Amino acid sequence: MIDLFEHNRTAYENAVSMLKESGKAAVVHPTGTGKSFIGFKLAEDNPQAVVCWLSPSEYIFKTQIENL
Repeated sequence: MIDLFEHNRTAYENAVSMLKESGKAAVVHPTGTGKSFIGFKLAEDNPQAVVCWLSPSEYIFKTQIENL
């Protein structure tokens, strides 16, 4: 189970609300603040969903998975 830091939990809750309202959401946080964990949590909470994960490089994706 993914436990988010407070700033990411707030962003996650806002993103979930936006997704329910419009089907779209964006999280804009500085580099290194754990944005990927918001995406991981969203995937965890919606196991029936198909997730398309975009990353600028395979290396960055691998490091995100390692940090998970």
